[in-house]
Amino acid sequence: MSKKFYVTDCEGPLSINDNAYEICDYFINDGANFFSILSNYDDILAQQNEDYLAGTTLKFIVPFLKAHDLTNEDIIDYSEDNIFLLNGALDMIKYVQDMMPFYIVSTSYVQYIKALCNYTGFIFENTYSTQLDLNNYNLAYDEQDKLFEIYDNILFDSSFENIDHIFKNTISNMDVSNLMNSINPVGGIGKRNAILDIINKNNYEPYNLMYSGDSITDKEALEYTKDNDGLSISFNGNEFSIDSAEISIASENNLILGVLAEIFNNKSKEGVYDFIHNYHEDPLESILSSSNNKGLIQDLLLNKPSIDIVNDNNKKELINTSKIVRNKVRGINISNLG
Repeated sequence: MSKKFYVTDCEGPLSINDNAYEICDYFINDGANFFSILSNYDDILAQQNEDYLAGTTLKFIVPFLKAHDLTNEDIIDYSEDNIFLLNGALDMIKYVQDMMPFYIVSTSYVQYIKALCNYTGFIFENTYSTQLDLNNYNLAYDEQDKLFEIYDNILFDSSFENIDHIFKNTISNMDVSNLMNSINPVGGIGKRNAILDIINKNNYEPYNLMYSGDSITDKEALEYTKDNDGLSISFNGNEFSIDSAEISIASENNLILGVLAEIFNNKSKEGVYDFIHNYHEDPLESILSSSNNKGLIQDLLLNKPSIDIVNDNNKKELINTSKIVRNKVRGINISNLG
């Protein structure tokens, strides 16, 4: 039997953070609102063009981070002090890493992913994330002043048309565009490309892939997994991820992902589907027989997750169920980000 492997998004399935949003909120006046505006602009662009790189918000905000004098060290220090994991994540990470090849593919900045790996023991070499270097760029004073004006303008007029005009006709003609264009967010097709890189480097088979994600930046990765007969899972996902996945999970604890990884590793995709069917018939018995890890089973029994196979008839209901848990776990502001 060829080797199974598990690839997951970070923020959502593992942590409750949205690190870039939180950085804006902490360091910039009204930064959370500003980030949300640009995130909505990003989502609209992604829906208009299937080749667009979802997650480009992390590129759009960089000139404004620089204008507010943020450094690499600021982001590192903040990230190290603000790692908030989903319940069960520490145990789940260790359990899966000891069982099978395990990878993180995240749109988050590399500074956050490195901090998370240091905190959890996740193997940093098995991660893909958005590279950011604020220190290797000097921002002219006149451009800094101009960016403050643009910042206020966007907060005043957050319409798609205004923001689109600003990025395409103003920022694109500024020197700071060189810094912005140096950022290549690992989102959307970037996550799919990361999966392809993992497969090519390790001679894996695509049908042996289990992938979990929760947002629009996971759409292409989930679709790739599903199209190649792997196991695609939306975990506390929004409508974009549920629409692209085969399985939807709503849970305040992510140990269920460890259980599904174990079942997938031992019994392939069919074993996971059998478990879900049995779970709906007898949740207690299916969980008791799902794993040899008694501690993991005990925690799962206390945190009964919602697990469903996605179809056209239940998709709307699953989106609503997931949204309730997503709002509770991550907070409404972060939950509403695409």
